[in-house]
Amino acid sequence: MRNKRRIKKVKKGFIYTAICLLICSAIIGGLSIKNKYFGKQIVEAVNVGDTLSMMNEHNPVNLALKDKINLINVEKAELQLEAKRDEIKAEISANEKLEQDMENQRIEDAKANGKIAYLTFDDGPSLVSTPKILDILEEYDIKATFFVIGYMAEKHPEILRMVHEKGHTIGNHSYSHNYGYIYRNVTNFMDDINKTNVVLKDILGDEFSTNIIRFPGGSFGKDNFIKRVQKEGLHYFDWNSLNGDAEGVKFSKQRLVNRFKETAKNKKKLIILMHDTDAKSTTVEALPEIIEYLLENGYVFDVLDNYYE
Repeated sequence: MRNKRRIKKVKKGFIYTAICLLICSAIIGGLSIKNKYFGKQIVEAVNVGDTLSMMNEHNPVNLALKDKINLINVEKAELQLEAKRDEIKAEISANEKLEQDMENQRIEDAKANGKIAYLTFDDGPSLVSTPKILDILEEYDIKATFFVIGYMAEKHPEILRMVHEKGHTIGNHSYSHNYGYIYRNVTNFMDDINKTNVVLKDILGDEFSTNIIRFPGGSFGKDNFIKRVQKEGLHYFDWNSLNGDAEGVKFSKQRLVNRFKETAKNKKKLIILMHDTDAKSTTVEALPEIIEYLLENGYVFDVLDNYYE
């Protein structure tokens, strides 16, 4: 009997022990699962942190702030650049004023000394040489006097307009430049002059007029023609210096320069004869050196419109 009871107690104890073991196993398993769950959550929490960091970089507010900072930096750089530009402009303006003052003083000195040069060009306008001469004169900011032939103006009206638009003086050099015809008598001469005046007005407009002429070949020995010209209220101009381009053909540039220096020596007021026909191409080449020589020797430049002033 006692043995049965003892066996029952042992069985009951075994059952209780088994149940406890099962409960413990369940608890331990649950804790394990829970730990795994928490671990997963911790890992996920770390990933969320990275995500928030990435979101922070692309945050519209932060992006707008960065754009504003960049804009401020750009504006600051532009202000600094503008200030530098103003500084450079001021320096350039000061230098230009100094150069202009020096040029004005040079002109005043030249006028006081009576050193004036009148560049004159006969027999144009031409298609090639005249535009090249105009470019050189523009480069040096010099005005010249062009004695044009009527029939050449008819051939190249656009070149004549160019001469006029650039502010140069235009004089009358006859229509035909035909010595045999124009110097046969005074009437022929004046008809030729008047015909050119009509051509000039046709090309440059009715408002254009000129009262200066140059006799083809010069006025030497033409007293009757001179009296008629003066009676008509015209001023005629010869020359007291030349580059010699009418003395032959295809002279070298240096020969023209040397001839000019020879004829200009010891003269304060120079009326320089040159030609702007296409046949006188070396005149174009010699012109810059002639101008430089005149500048270095203290001359100023003027047009024959102002000669008597």
